Amino acid sequence: MDIENVWQRSGGSDDALNKMMQQKDFSNLHSKLPLNKLKKNLLIGLLLAAFITAFYVASFFFIGIWQVHIAIAIAILFNIIVGFDTWKLYTNINVNVSTTNSLKDELQKNYSSFQRWWRIQERLGLFVYPIAATGGFILGGVEGSGKPVEAFLYNPKMLLVLGVTLLILVPICYYGARWMFNYAYGKHLKKLKASIDELS
Repeated sequence: MDIENVWQRSGGSDDALNKMMQQKDFSNLHSKLPLNKLKKNLLIGLLLAAFITAFYVASFFFIGIWQVHIAIAIAILFNIIVGFDTWKLYTNINVNVSTTNSLKDELQKNYSSFQRWWRIQERLGLFVYPIAATGGFILGGVEGSGKPVEAFLYNPKMLLVLGVTLLILVPICYYGARWMFNYAYGKHLKKLKASIDELS
């Protein structure tokens, strides 16, 4: 039985089959695969992280407050660690799925790698956000008040304000990072998971 007979018995129309057989360029379909989109967004994220890190490095030389230098250095270190991990993930994603393993195993491996990558960032972020927020608070306070760090910060009222600021900013940073992750990767990961579930 040839392919046309199979198609007709399955209920497909001749017009639809002819249209598919005449299709020459499938690149537009290929670009919609979840792995392609995930890999493209990883590269965009890497470039953005490199730009932000370069900004941190440049600002380091224009700020004369050692406490803020510590916060900037930790933010730079965080970006380097995440950037390195992102690059590893980017290079390990193979959009041309290997024929040596099952399709389901290959897709699951990529999905699990993404989940691990994100969990590491979330945990590191919970350590970095308070430090970065404190550095920003000190910089803004010193610049705004014109006082040295000791006179501005070692004040019970300012320490209370700092505590309240951290209670507000850290959750905003945490959930903001989650929102950005879901915006950039969420729907593509859902498609990838749906493909894995179908293969199961």
